[in-house]
Amino acid sequence: MAIEKRSGRASPYRVYWNNPFTKRREHASFATLEEARKHDSLIRHRLKHERESFRPADHEHATGGTVREITALYMASRKMTGGNLEKTLYHLQDITKALGRREVSTLERRDLVSFILEQEKNGVKTLTAHRRLSILRAALSWAAENGLIESNPLQGVKVPKGQPERIAPPSRAEFDALMAAAPNHLQRALLLSVSLGVRVGPTELLALKWADVDLDRGIVRVWSANKNPNRPFRDIPIRADILHALKIWKEEDKRLQPETIVHYKDNPIQSLKRAWATCKKAAKITRRLRPYDLRHAFATYAIDAGADLKDVADIMGHADSTMVLRHYQHGKEESRRAAVESIPNLPLYVPKACPQQKKDLQ
Repeated sequence: MAIEKRSGRASPYRVYWNNPFTKRREHASFATLEEARKHDSLIRHRLKHERESFRPADHEHATGGTVREITALYMASRKMTGGNLEKTLYHLQDITKALGRREVSTLERRDLVSFILEQEKNGVKTLTAHRRLSILRAALSWAAENGLIESNPLQGVKVPKGQPERIAPPSRAEFDALMAAAPNHLQRALLLSVSLGVRVGPTELLALKWADVDLDRGIVRVWSANKNPNRPFRDIPIRADILHALKIWKEEDKRLQPETIVHYKDNPIQSLKRAWATCKKAAKITRRLRPYDLRHAFATYAIDAGADLKDVADIMGHADSTMVLRHYQHGKEESRRAAVESIPNLPLYVPKACPQQKKDLQ
């Protein structure tokens, strides 16, 4: 495998490799070196983990290319890096394993349904299976728009979706236990997640920089996770207690001046999974609870406290406030109990003994 540059061409960068089955040299051309490097990385990944993807397709008369070919070209066109690229490639593996050799023009609704059923059979959640199919759908739409295929065979095809998993956010007692057991960098992540409602991951929380914090105005600028191209960032007010904590952290970071607010040994962090698992165990929390549930906690606590739904959605970066109610509001047990207890006192029901019971008592 290699990348070569050919002068005087519209797409001067060419990636070439040897097909392990046909033994023939294959290649693809790109306009920029970045695109070529990305495709080169994808080919290396396929050669190592998806060798079968290079086997010639069985369908002789279909047109437009195979699912594997189209998704590979689609991924090469995307500007993904780091964790996003790894996660997408991970989800794409099951798609290419199940449908990779199929010509895109032969795809039907039953193929999607079969894929979901097979995924469920292998213990994969329905929502995860749909997430994987969404990559295929996006690739086909991209291919149709760019003239690589005549039309998207799955355009408008609907497949029943599963219900999102409902995980209650951490209670105050659980949050306090997590804070007590958390190392410094995770404490920062916990407080910022619950107080700002940011997406807990590399796109927002772990990307927060000191340069985006205005301690004088009490505002932090959160750059969008590419969810809304018309709104690249949102300015979120900082609570007084969190503002105080930020000033302390700023002083702690004064000597080495790390770029990000949440860091480990002054280095940026890409994931909290390991620290979260260790902290959760130390806090003796055995139920399913994810770092992302801290974002859910922000919405639930704010709504329970009477915050305006539109304001909560705006802070979280949602254009539609119904998204907050649909995905983030988890009724707390104490709230439900309070609702039940709010009913006025009712006459007590005292059962009357039936004749047989009276006879037995005598």
